[in-house]
Amino acid sequence: MFYVYAITDSLACPKVKGLQGAPLQRIESRPLVGIASEHAVAPELVEDVLWAHEQVVEELMSAATILPLRFGTSVERAETLIAMMAERREEFLESLESVRGAVEISVRAELPAPAVETPPPRPRSGTAYLMALAERERRERDAAELVHRPLAGLAKRCVPPVNTGDPRQVKAAYLVENTQVEAFRDRVGALNDSLYEVRVSCTGPWPPYSFVAERSL
Repeated sequence: MFYVYAITDSLACPKVKGLQGAPLQRIESRPLVGIASEHAVAPELVEDVLWAHEQVVEELMSAATILPLRFGTSVERAETLIAMMAERREEFLESLESVRGAVEISVRAELPAPAVETPPPRPRSGTAYLMALAERERRERDAAELVHRPLAGLAKRCVPPVNTGDPRQVKAAYLVENTQVEAFRDRVGALNDSLYEVRVSCTGPWPPYSFVAERSL
């Protein structure tokens, strides 16, 4: 089987090794190239292997414009990948152009806690209770928007803020041109200083996973 890391339109020979030290191979369907390594069985989903996958993708990103593929993407035969790249050539070329010269920056914002950590008593009126919940949600959205608006202005594209599972935390992804990465980080720092109760942080640059179509191979 062939484990696929990325699709690119660069024909440069990859210098990094793949998972388990396997050599990387270029599987061509010009002008596209799939970067893959050959394995007897699919690599196991464990933390060390997951991070090894990420390191390979980041090395590829440093050398060429790529469409990074999620962990576990594989095909049984090289011919399958060649046929898929031929069938979706225009889609992949358009996606490559959209992320060319840019990286993904992940932003997380921690919103202020309520003044009282324990839930307030339920109002006697059901309507009043729903209004209180709606007001809290509005405050959370407003705080998230205070972070999102200034950052979106520095990005080519963005995935708007979404909750992480904790109602007080939101995260967003921004596609930022390489030349704007430092300015973007500076803006995050300025927001963290100026918004006081809202804590803002960013990580990256990362391969632009959030800006590649999720359609599987």
